[in-house]
Amino acid sequence: MASDPEAIKGIILKTSEYKEKDRLIQVLCKDRGIVNICVKGVGSKNSKFSFVSIPYSYCDFVITDSHGFYYLKEGSVISGNMGIMNSLEALAVAGHIADCLSLSVMQSENSRDCYELAIYAYYALSETPSKHLEIMCEFNWKLMWVLGLATKASECAGAAGMNLSSRIYEILDYIGQNQVSRIFTLKLEESDISTLRKFTLAYLSIQFENEVADPVYRLNLP
Repeated sequence: MASDPEAIKGIILKTSEYKEKDRLIQVLCKDRGIVNICVKGVGSKNSKFSFVSIPYSYCDFVITDSHGFYYLKEGSVISGNMGIMNSLEALAVAGHIADCLSLSVMQSENSRDCYELAIYAYYALSETPSKHLEIMCEFNWKLMWVLGLATKASECAGAAGMNLSSRIYEILDYIGQNQVSRIFTLKLEESDISTLRKFTLAYLSIQFENEVADPVYRLNLP
């Protein structure tokens, strides 16, 4: 028997086909962490749920729980973050963000902070897709702080086997110690981005105990 409908907000991280006309969406919520929601009839003509096919949207959902499985009853888009779709590089970084969150949040006690980080990261990526590398670096390091896997940069650099400049230490500590609403407004030089890109991906790989590939390099663009 299905539960009473419940309203939640969340960010669609991933979508996948489920049965013939249904979809399974992975949603990051403030209080629940990551939940999977079955959306019936998405493949049908004129489905009111067609919006769930687009990842990285911030949405309202009304769900019911039936035998431990969530089903979507109603839903609407709050922010589609459509600017991400205008850049292959931004799309690659958006997927990287989703993968990192999927690996680390689940039902984490840090889900509220990760949820806030995701909202700001996807908004920044949508508004300024040309800054995809800066946003990726800032997200990477802030996620490590939120999860309790990083502290002052000078104490973490050795783990990745890198010697960093005092400027890079300052940038990393600013990202770690400041509110999420402030970190995506940083103005970085190309040399900063190059170092941060290499270091933060290496640090993620160490903490996740699995190689985290550079999502933009994987595109093999000229």
